[in-house]
Amino acid sequence: MSELKSPEKKSSLFSAFFSRTETGVLLPLVILVVIIGCVNRDFFGVANLIDVLRSSSYTFIIAAPLTLLMISGGMDLSIAAATALGCVVCAWGLADFGLGVIPSILLALAAGALVGLAKAALVVTFDLPAFIITLGLTKIVNSFILVTTDGIAVSGLGSESFKALGQGKLFGQVHWTIVIAVGIGVAMHILLTRTKFGRAVAACGGNRETAKLAGINVTRTRYVVEIMVSVFAAFCGVCMCSRFNSGQTSAGNGTELTIMASVIIGGTSMMGGTGTILGAFLGCVLLAVINNGLVLMHVSTNWQNMIFGLILVVSLFIDKYRRAKSGGGL
Repeated sequence: MSELKSPEKKSSLFSAFFSRTETGVLLPLVILVVIIGCVNRDFFGVANLIDVLRSSSYTFIIAAPLTLLMISGGMDLSIAAATALGCVVCAWGLADFGLGVIPSILLALAAGALVGLAKAALVVTFDLPAFIITLGLTKIVNSFILVTTDGIAVSGLGSESFKALGQGKLFGQVHWTIVIAVGIGVAMHILLTRTKFGRAVAACGGNRETAKLAGINVTRTRYVVEIMVSVFAAFCGVCMCSRFNSGQTSAGNGTELTIMASVIIGGTSMMGGTGTILGAFLGCVLLAVINNGLVLMHVSTNWQNMIFGLILVVSLFIDKYRRAKSGGGL
């Protein structure tokens, strides 16, 4: 009898595995790790693995709150601009305004919050398309940075303690940005899965009218997630400012689509309503592994976009299969 049930059990396990939100990113990640590790054993070196996690940490600091935004049915192309703004404003605080480390960081976060508030007002209150609004904000913020800095990085920060944020290591091995990213990820996971606000976020992405009828303040929920994303993007800019010890006007340049794709590859639906923080983390790690692996295998980085595109297409097929199995339709 056990032999007769065996195929059913295998089928059940197979279906359960593919029904997981993170499956679309976990499979290619495991395959890539095995291939890269076989080609170059240096990939499994402690220093290299930490470097992969360090690269992932910067994108995940933004990807974690962005997951909440996309689950709520939103999108944001202004995250790279908010990152650059946070980087430059923090440098201004330290180098030009003579502020301390904490006030300079808070000033940068306030600048990010201002961008998020403007975005939320236009997208939520005035019901304008997020794609165009966030693209327009990107142009405005980047132009503001270039006009006020003449395109020159802000240097002369003069704070050794500030460098510890982006350059320091825990126990001399693990970069602080990795620790911070993990902390943010855990906090966002708890916020999404264990709180009333997290349920409101998912409800907004599922059906906003139904959410309103259920007594959820949809406007407030959307405002919070919009502002949250910009604040964390600005904080990522602060970390970059610390890492390079200067306010780089191009900090985060071109990362918006990569970070959004990491979240999508991680299983967050583009239609909203579903997604996980773990999936977003795996998506960020996957892209970091691709970049790192291409270098170790001495493959031209020109192949990066092709590999990344193929993984994105495959993950969308897996997402389609998962939604069909769960009764979400095709």
